[in-house]
Amino acid sequence: MKITEVSSEVFEWERPGIWNGSHFYGPGRLHKVTVRTDEGITGYGWNGGTAAEKPLGLYPGYVDYFRPLVVGRDPMDTRGLATDLGEKLIKILGPGGINTHVLAAINIACWDIKGKALGKSIHQLLGGAQKRIRTYIAGGYYAEGKGLEELQEEVRFNVEEMHASAVKIKIGDPTVGLAGDMRRVEASRQAIGDDLTLMVDANCALDLDTSLEFARLLPDYNVYWFEEPLPIHDYEGHGKLAAESAVKIATGENGYHLAHFKTLLDHKGASILNVDVGVCPGYDVAMDIAELAAQRGVSIAPHGCQELQLPLAAAISHGEFLEYYPVAVDPLRAEMFQPVLKPDDDGFVTVPDRPGIGFELNMELLDRYRIA
Repeated sequence: MKITEVSSEVFEWERPGIWNGSHFYGPGRLHKVTVRTDEGITGYGWNGGTAAEKPLGLYPGYVDYFRPLVVGRDPMDTRGLATDLGEKLIKILGPGGINTHVLAAINIACWDIKGKALGKSIHQLLGGAQKRIRTYIAGGYYAEGKGLEELQEEVRFNVEEMHASAVKIKIGDPTVGLAGDMRRVEASRQAIGDDLTLMVDANCALDLDTSLEFARLLPDYNVYWFEEPLPIHDYEGHGKLAAESAVKIATGENGYHLAHFKTLLDHKGASILNVDVGVCPGYDVAMDIAELAAQRGVSIAPHGCQELQLPLAAAISHGEFLEYYPVAVDPLRAEMFQPVLKPDDDGFVTVPDRPGIGFELNMELLDRYRIA
């Protein structure tokens, strides 16, 4: 089988603005890659579909760059594609960034082809260790007019209506400060009760001293993990924080390659890795990271678009959580992916066994928002 065509499309739509400790998220965006073959099998990959504020309008230019390097190759050789267009092009494109994001979409599309050709889901091809996996609801963003009462209403809805047994909120907005964020943590714990899991996420917005102060206070509210407290390359800081924190440190959603995660774990800087198959260059590298995590006794809880992360998270026995973005983060999520992935009554999701990714983009909807 040979790749005959690689194309890309970009979509953008309006949605209510939200923000975390570092970034404001305005319009919703999605970049779609289509890979066609000489045997009539077509695969799809994408970037976005969550709260990403990435410049997806730039991504088609990278598809144009990769196209002559991809056409004519075997889509089943996903490892070779990831290596040749990733590590072997570091001198040309750098270690990570838009290039690895776009390569991820190409790699995911080729895995989609591989699954369809073999009649198996990507989940099965990666190992298929878990048929169901626990979710947590990603939310608790800052927003205009959103105070403690509205935050409590949100997390309570996630528990009562979305069947969540775990929820995550944002901390780290410098205008709110440590005291204000701890009031958010307290309010969230009061809203969901003592028995459910609560996580917090700073999105790299803090310095080490502030992170240590949060780590001292968070156990009072039985917070399960403290996500992305520090800039991603502060390996020494992660090691110091993890050594002093009674709360687990989770990070990795911005990690592009295996070397980053190895250095982080060499510093004993995290006990949960939030690897994202759409940021590192696809499933092959993500599985390398997952295997390293297993060797170090560290669990995986992927970040990002749940439809893409599910095959990885549930493929391995140490996949601890699937991050789940509700429609509160982006209303288009109610229709953007088909079929709709919803948590079961116990807060787990059941992994589909459809060939390939197992989900399709709703193009009848997205075509209304095409910009490139």
